[in-house]
Amino acid sequence: MSFLITIRDTIYALTSCCFPNPTISINRKNFKVINLLGEGGYSFVYLIKDESSHKLYALKKIKCALGDQTITDAMHEVEMYRLFQSEYIIKILDTSVLTDRDGTKTVYVFLPYYKRGNLQDNINANNINKTFFPEKDLLQFFLKVCLALKELHNYHLPNVPITTPSETSSATAQPEGTLVPYAHRDLKPGNILISDDGKTPILMDFGSVIKGRIPIRTRQDGLLQQDIAAEHSTIPYRAPELYDVQTGTILDEKVDIWSLGCTIYAAAYGQNPFEASVNEMGGSIALAILNGYYKFPTDKEEEGHYSDEFEDLIKFLLVIDPKERPDIQTVRIK
Repeated sequence: MSFLITIRDTIYALTSCCFPNPTISINRKNFKVINLLGEGGYSFVYLIKDESSHKLYALKKIKCALGDQTITDAMHEVEMYRLFQSEYIIKILDTSVLTDRDGTKTVYVFLPYYKRGNLQDNINANNINKTFFPEKDLLQFFLKVCLALKELHNYHLPNVPITTPSETSSATAQPEGTLVPYAHRDLKPGNILISDDGKTPILMDFGSVIKGRIPIRTRQDGLLQQDIAAEHSTIPYRAPELYDVQTGTILDEKVDIWSLGCTIYAAAYGQNPFEASVNEMGGSIALAILNGYYKFPTDKEEEGHYSDEFEDLIKFLLVIDPKERPDIQTVRIK
């Protein structure tokens, strides 16, 4: 872990001088841009420091072109951050929307900074150092991830209407307490931060979050959901039902259970189960996922002594048919 962070910080130190505006002013506060933490699509995440309090933050900058869907998606992400409350879900600290002279908008989202990075950083460090997570620690860690998912999957409406970008008209108020499950749709090691205690997961990146139960009445409904999944769900962690969405089915929050199984496997064995399968046997990741084809390493001595019960847990999650796949409550009991 420390070796990987040293390399990353060295690269950032060498490139930080290239930022055109090392100091920015947002909401009447001045911040120094220290380095780039990550990027993807239309967004960039920077490590910044408040020049008065000297506190560190992660600042997500989303550039929205004039007239496109990005601003709607950005505001949806902000709304999703605010919707769920859990110690295992990242907390939004502040937001700001700035309009440039040409009419384009930039959305800034202030988030806590976690110096230990994300689970993928830790997996990469294990691969470099030939180390592994103890099984007991992994199980305790992912139990907390399950608690974060439970907040989404078991969300109940407050006494106000909630809207999402997928709704074409104003939401009608539903009774307080109505169950409205949400799915994260992009659960993966890169979206699980590690808190500063080194043990607590923090679920992040809610731009992919969507209502969990979506009826597929027509072929057009299915194609739309495939397009949404292609844009927001990472291929190796995407549930099989999102690759070929069938008419007459209901997409639900169990897509996250599949991704959870992939993520636990990756944390234990250093790579996604279906990427490992393709690397060994060839073919496409999508085909391996649709057929549920993956294997566990045969050399358990080298891979960290994970028990048969641990492997059984992963098998319990990676069930192709979502109707047979467990829900989050069952997983927690398991």
